Amino acid sequence: MKKTLETKPQLIQISAAWNSREGAPLGRNQYVELEIKKPKSNGASAKLSAVQKPCDKMAEAIVMDGGKRGQVVKVCADPACRVHHPNTPSPHQVERERAEERKRIEKEKLVITTRHRILATILQRVSAPLKKADLLAVAHYLIGHLSYSQVPALAKRHKVEAKKDSASAQELLAKQVGTYDESELCKLLLEISLLDSAYQRSTASSDDVVMDAAKRYRVDTEKLQKAVAKELATKRDKKTKAKVKPKARKTAA
Repeated sequence: MKKTLETKPQLIQISAAWNSREGAPLGRNQYVELEIKKPKSNGASAKLSAVQKPCDKMAEAIVMDGGKRGQVVKVCADPACRVHHPNTPSPHQVERERAEERKRIEKEKLVITTRHRILATILQRVSAPLKKADLLAVAHYLIGHLSYSQVPALAKRHKVEAKKDSASAQELLAKQVGTYDESELCKLLLEISLLDSAYQRSTASSDDVVMDAAKRYRVDTEKLQKAVAKELATKRDKKTKAKVKPKARKTAA
């Protein structure tokens, strides 16, 4: 191999390995080994595969390692070759694509930055309390982002029932809140914010937003709890009496 390189110093040094370090022989990812074949007829050249066709950049190379170590082969090491690297874009094409990508990014950045600036300007002009259109915009957004478990809970609270072959509960809710006034919309926004906490079975969490809201609005929670306990007890008594009466009638008979 040393003698071959001395005789033909122009030989390209290639490696059987896929990658190669700088200064080392070219890795297989940097060249295509050719098996040149002459077509038997004038029209047969189109049937040859790429590795069987010659090109202007074709050169001789010596294999530095692997099973073909020391062999001299023909290779194409030009990534711009359209014969052996048809899928590799030309430098001109790469530059053009980069320029188009830069334009796309700049255009997208302009649109996003402008919309951010518009939002900032809107927020500067917002005054308290919010107008009905703004409250409705927030309400529609929140309804559209309700979780799977929140939809039926909120629909039931607002007496919205989705029937077969009709709009979904979310769509019906969004339509119904369009008839609400500012006061009702404010209540709805707070209701959605407190919905998960209100349906918690356990109140062991220190971050109990429903109880925090109750304190803000000076709700007597203990009084409400006693009233609820009394109502439930009354319902249980009615059910018990309803079960006892039929049995008493059968005994008398």
